[in-house]
Parts: sequence; C-alpha cells; structure tokens
Amino acid sequence: MDSSLLRAFVALADELHFGRAAEGLFISQQGLSKRIARLEALLGVQLFDRDRRSVELTPAGLRLLPEARRAVDAIDAVAAAGAPQADVLTVDVLDEHLAMLPRVRNLATSRPDLRLSTVMRHDATDAMEVLRRGGADVVMGRPGQLPAPWPSDIQGRAVLAEPIQLLVPVGHRLDRGAVSPAELADEPLWFPTASAPAEWTDLLDEFVDTFGLTVDQAGATFGFDHWLEQVGVGSVPPTLVGAAMVLPPGMRLARVPITDPTPVFNWWAMWRRRRPPSAIDDLLSGLASDHLVTGALWMPRNDEPFRGRVH
Repeated sequence: MDSSLLRAFVALADELHFGRAAEGLFISQQGLSKRIARLEALLGVQLFDRDRRSVELTPAGLRLLPEARRAVDAIDAVAAAGAPQADVLTVDVLDEHLAMLPRVRNLATSRPDLRLSTVMRHDATDAMEVLRRGGADVVMGRPGQLPAPWPSDIQGRAVLAEPIQLLVPVGHRLDRGAVSPAELADEPLWFPTASAPAEWTDLLDEFVDTFGLTVDQAGATFGFDHWLEQVGVGSVPPTLVGAAMVLPPGMRLARVPITDPTPVFNWWAMWRRRRPPSAIDDLLSGLASDHLVTGALWMPRNDEPFRGRVH
C-alpha cells in the first residue's frame, strides 16, 4: 500500500475538511479526493461520510484511524532517524515577554548541541494549528486551549506550573509576604489586554470571575516596559504577572505571591507524534522545573484535566 494514501487519510481525519487537509499536504483538493477514493477502493470500505457541508469518519474510518496513524508515525520515525542530526528544533514560546523565551534561550546557550530556535505566535493562531501547519516543532502554551477531546495526533507534557503574582510599587501597602484572592476582591487592579496573548487574557477573565476581582482591562501602553514603569511609579493600580517572567532591571517593583489558592499558568509542551522522541526528551529535560508552587492551586477549568498528566 502506498503510504501517501494513509497520510492523506490521517490528514483528512484530523481536519475533517478537504481544503485544510489538502493545504497541509501541499496537494490539491482534487488530489486529496483521489487518494481517499483509491484507499477506499483498496480496502473495500467507505472511510468518510461527506457532503457539501461536512466530513465525518464512518465506523470503518474510526477503526482504521489508530492503525493508520501508527503506520504514518512509524514511517516518519524512520525518516527522522535517517536524517542529519543537525536538524534544528523550532519551539513556539507564545510571546517574547512570557516565561518560556528566557528558559529556551538559556537552554540553547548551555546546550548548543540541541540546536534550538524560537518563534512567537503572539496567539494569532492556536497551538494545534501551528503544529499541523508546520509553524513549529514544539508549541508552549496551556493544554486546555486545545479543543476537546485532545487531538489524537498531538502529544504533550507538563513543563511548568507558573504562579501568577501581584506586582506593586516597592513600599505599597500590599507589598507584603503574600495576599489571597479574597483579599484582592476589594482592590482595584489594572491589566491592559489590548496586546496580551489570548491564553493569558482567557485565564485572567476566568480568575476575575471566579474570585470577584475588579480589573480594569482598558487603557493603552507603549510596550511592556512602559506598562511596568507606570505600575512602578504608582500612576496606575497594581497589576498581575507570571512569577517566571523576567522584568526589566532598575524598576522599583515588588512581586507579591498570591496564595490560598495560588493561580497558575499551566505551561505544557505540545508536539506532533511524528517528532523523534529523543529530540523532545532532550528539550524537556533541559526545561525541567520544580514548578515553583506548593499548596492549593487554581487554574482555568479547561486546564484542570491536565494537572501533571502526559498526553
């Protein structure tokens, strides 16, 4: 059997859309249709129910999918094993101001043999789309942002449960050992969301709703440094940041832990199953973290099923 037929089947099963599947395979829709028809003829079964509005797997297609995926993964593994080892692993870190860029950069500096590069999607597209379209080999982000059920062609592993902290000017009345979400309920906060990644703002919206906080999300800044400068001089209310985010030097800002519970950004690494496991293992071992958190945690509802799990 021609492996391109199985690859076409898996691509269409992932997308359930001829146009997107064909684009991902770099072939025409007509070419994709011919491959699916040929596979169905070889097997003597119909694999998809399709009309002008929808594409769905038949029971036969559902039975074939896991076996076809394993076959395609095996072929990709063979190709990867025979490829030159100088291959660069491209990691999408979501946004340059968040925790993963400095971590991947430090790893690349300490382990030049890993040959890492980074890209940033700024959340213009979701992690699944970036992976399926080849925009990155590994995507860092929140696993709960992927559609449920978890896509069968994507694997993932927890990297970091990053606490969300309160950021105040040094000497502010909230500049103390810790503060709880309940204590923040009556405090005005400011977090301009105009240019913030949606994975962060979605978390913020649910955090605000859950604990009854008052966060002004309007207003404008002139970049990351300007936003923090305004907080540091007290011209705007306190804000929220990730504990692993690197702040510009020289600013009189104090990080205040939020506890009982501690809100966290649940960072996961996600990749297509076709990637060589050794390359992923090297990356993740270098990014291993103590998760920075003890005690009760809070995370968005759609991230809850992924606490410490591997997909």
